[in-house]
Amino acid sequence: MRRAIREHLRDFVAILALTVLGLAVTVGILSQQQYPYPDWIPFLGKDRFELKAEFRTAQAVTPGQGQTVNIAGVKAGDVTEVNLEEGDAVVTMLVEEKYAPLIHADATMLLRPRTGLQDMTLEMDPGTKGELVEEGSTIPLSQTQPNVQPDEVLATLDRDTQAYLKLLLEGGAQGFGGRGKEFSAGLRRLEPFARDVAKINKLLAKRRQNIRGSIHNFRLVAEELGRNDRVVADWVDSSDAALRAFANQEASIRETLREAPSALRETQRALRSSSRFSLASTPALRKLTPAARSLGPALREARPFFRQTSGPIRNQIRPFSRAVQKPFRHLKQAAGPLDDTSKSLKGGLEGLNRVFNALAFNPDGTQESNLFWLAWLNHNLNALSFVQDAHGPIPRGLVMITCATAGLAEGVAGRDETYELLLDLNRVPRTSEIC
Repeated sequence: MRRAIREHLRDFVAILALTVLGLAVTVGILSQQQYPYPDWIPFLGKDRFELKAEFRTAQAVTPGQGQTVNIAGVKAGDVTEVNLEEGDAVVTMLVEEKYAPLIHADATMLLRPRTGLQDMTLEMDPGTKGELVEEGSTIPLSQTQPNVQPDEVLATLDRDTQAYLKLLLEGGAQGFGGRGKEFSAGLRRLEPFARDVAKINKLLAKRRQNIRGSIHNFRLVAEELGRNDRVVADWVDSSDAALRAFANQEASIRETLREAPSALRETQRALRSSSRFSLASTPALRKLTPAARSLGPALREARPFFRQTSGPIRNQIRPFSRAVQKPFRHLKQAAGPLDDTSKSLKGGLEGLNRVFNALAFNPDGTQESNLFWLAWLNHNLNALSFVQDAHGPIPRGLVMITCATAGLAEGVAGRDETYELLLDLNRVPRTSEIC
């Protein structure tokens, strides 16, 4: 393979250059086509929001011909597919993601011709009520209207009406013959007049409603005042007392008004400081602009993650949380006694620590600590109990017995033969011998 490439290097480079040029021309041609490519196509595809709408008729709607979806005259998407479902036309659209949060459940759509050749567009009113539409949802037939053709209007007329309409058109053509410019100028002047008259009519209707509402509200106020005349009298008395109190505080009010200019000056200084702070914070806010712009795509990318995690949270984590509530209640019941036990154990350990501190305390002078004497006590106990003979270590000691203890032992032995035998085996002295 390498040998063939070296021998035909010039041809190989030419083929490679033609391939790259063909790809560039293909991308250029496809970029000029008014077709919404899917997002998996590099450089050309975009992430779009799919939306469907039902129409009674989708005449002249042809996907792939650059027919757009407009919102307030601005292109928001493209028509991608038209299907027939249960006798109605279902138009599929791909709307740009930045316009998707504007579309509500009460959105309406209208088919309108963009040119005289019936190049159709979809005019969308995104609506203002209800929740936002989800991706893949369908706008029902009750919220859409198709384009009305002139032949549809004429088809609704009977034969006599059509004949009279023809005569009217012929008479109108004769009357306007040669006066097209004057008629056009008159129509242009009529449009602002009609617009202003419509505004006046709307304001008059609004004024009529306001007057009606004012009269109704005045009647309600009068009736309420009539039912509460004593309350109104009390209110007048209270107002008189309040105004009298204001009159008594005239000097204080004047003093307050004298202090108002200085307060306004301080307020002005504070506003100037706030203005300087705003100017100083402007560069920082501008640097935060890219982060704010990237937040939207990040949230859209995180949307599938949240959709996938809703199921485990609802089906796994929530049942687990409910299941562990009872064990946690039992743990709470056990936590109180355990806390008391821990406090008691702490007190015991502190007491034991004080004992060890007392044993290890070595005072100044010749006196040694208790640990020193504890070692001597251990040595003495070892000397008492350690005897190397044939029988192993045997404890040695001296048992002291008095007359009282000897008499007590003989009294106990007199009641039980077993104790009498033990006294004889151990050769315990009798009272007759030592008393």
